[in-house]
Amino acid sequence: MALEAAIVTGAGRGIGRAIALDLAARGMHVVCVSKSKNAEQTRAEIERAGGSGEAMQIDLNEDPEKISGGIREWASRGRFARLGAVLAAGILGPVGPLESSNLREWQACFQVNVLGNLAVAQGLLPAMLEAKFGRILAFSGGGSAYAYPILPAYSASKTAVVRAVENLHKDLEDKGDFAVACLAPGAVETDILKRVREIGAEVKTVTDIAEPVRFAREFLTCTWCGFSGRFVHVRDNWAEYLNNGRRLEKDTLWTLRRVEQ
Repeated sequence: MALEAAIVTGAGRGIGRAIALDLAARGMHVVCVSKSKNAEQTRAEIERAGGSGEAMQIDLNEDPEKISGGIREWASRGRFARLGAVLAAGILGPVGPLESSNLREWQACFQVNVLGNLAVAQGLLPAMLEAKFGRILAFSGGGSAYAYPILPAYSASKTAVVRAVENLHKDLEDKGDFAVACLAPGAVETDILKRVREIGAEVKTVTDIAEPVRFAREFLTCTWCGFSGRFVHVRDNWAEYLNNGRRLEKDTLWTLRRVEQ
């Protein structure tokens, strides 16, 4: 049985919106989550195209327990047995060194990028565990694989997301058909990338939005994932480990690790 429904955070714009539209176009019910009314606009676009969707206007900077409870209540209705999540919402946070940073802005960055997205995943987990099935895709990238001092809170929060994915994979091992991954989508031309360019941050691998959209589609609909728990760049050879029983051979490949001499 295929994945039936997916919740997409950050579905109001950018990569999240593109993924939501793509999944819906392929017959999946998509729950569009955004802090703005853009969630409703994405839902409306899905339905105009003949797809199935709904909107949840949720600010991920709110109380994580409230977010988790709301998602849990939605999932407990039992409309869909096989669920997935795309945790694409994110904010850049403060610019510049720690010395001059506003730590409340750091707090908001972690609240959205880490705790808010994890609250959505947490809300889905009871239903996923009952069904013994789940697909969860988080987003990392800029600054989580190297120092990124111009956006220090963003960098630190995205690094935390990588480790959270590694831990969640361990939580779900041997509990059913689960796959959890963290994607570095590359530098996609979105409003966030425009802001990154404006502040003078380094932009490395520029990618077309179709690349992370394809990854999300292939990952969420896969029958086998050999890189669950890993931090995957969209340009990695990830397709070699989907739907064929192959696993990554190196435990340190696509992971967050201290490299020893």
